[in-house]
Amino acid sequence: MQMPEPQTVDLSQELTLVGDVGGTNCRLALAQRTASGNIELHHSERYAVAEYEHFNDVVASYLKKYDIRAQRGAFAFAGPKFDDEIRMTNINWIVSEDELRRTFALETAVVLNDFVAMANGATVIPDDGFDVLIPGKVNYNKPVSVLGPGTGMGLSCILPGRPLRIIPTEGGHTAFAPGDELERDVLRYWANRMPFVSAESLISGPGLERLHTAICAIMDKPSNDLTAPEVVTAAQLDKTSTARITVTQFCSMLGGFAGNAAVTQGASGGVVIGGGVSRHIAPFIQSSDFIERFKNRGPGSWYVKDIPVRLIRADFVPLYGAAAMVLDAPN
Repeated sequence: MQMPEPQTVDLSQELTLVGDVGGTNCRLALAQRTASGNIELHHSERYAVAEYEHFNDVVASYLKKYDIRAQRGAFAFAGPKFDDEIRMTNINWIVSEDELRRTFALETAVVLNDFVAMANGATVIPDDGFDVLIPGKVNYNKPVSVLGPGTGMGLSCILPGRPLRIIPTEGGHTAFAPGDELERDVLRYWANRMPFVSAESLISGPGLERLHTAICAIMDKPSNDLTAPEVVTAAQLDKTSTARITVTQFCSMLGGFAGNAAVTQGASGGVVIGGGVSRHIAPFIQSSDFIERFKNRGPGSWYVKDIPVRLIRADFVPLYGAAAMVLDAPN
């Protein structure tokens, strides 16, 4: 499902600026709630994070382009929140709600972890916004894990209640857990080159590149220093390539991480997978050991056998989730 993105905005209404900020890209848009209660996004723009010194520079550029002043802002970042500020994990940005309010004369400014926004958005996506990886209906009356690889590995947990509560975590920084002999070799390769091999070191966009480098070295093949998109493209073109082995292994590792999250967070209601990398590797999941790795929990396998797993295919989900944090509830 592709969520609609109207290109006209009613400037007579209060404007809400929303953002989804990762380690590589930042997307900003204007959000409004319609008379029917739905949230609409307008004028979505993507910015390369590396081209800006600070997030405030991105916001200033966006507001100048459209010659507007927003009344409210809600921004999701790839990093943990402490008090009123976000400290991003993979870039040196610190963003505070107070500074945003003062700098841009906002009445309300909210900063939140990106996988809190992802989880919040996931709760309102219709069924056609997902791919079903393991059948079953996600049940938000029980805990649900929301995770996914991008520049890093995000992980949050939706807890049941009225309203739902979303717990952000830094679970991507747990130690990488190899699931077979090849992954043990990959861990050894990178343990000799990195002070700590976390899950997101290998299950993320940069992790896909590291995984390919290690597999090529283990198999004594040239790596050609492929970027993550190039690895995926090469995997599509040649079923026998090290790139195909890499992407398939990546999917299996993602299944293992998702299973770990499910048992750690008690996610009996389901697991939802998002993140920019997930959609690109989705065509390879069914031919990988994703399901087996998710379900193989040894004596604890009974716990996950009926847990549904879905992959988000809808667009702009964190933006909708961030918008819902500040927009009034529908009448």
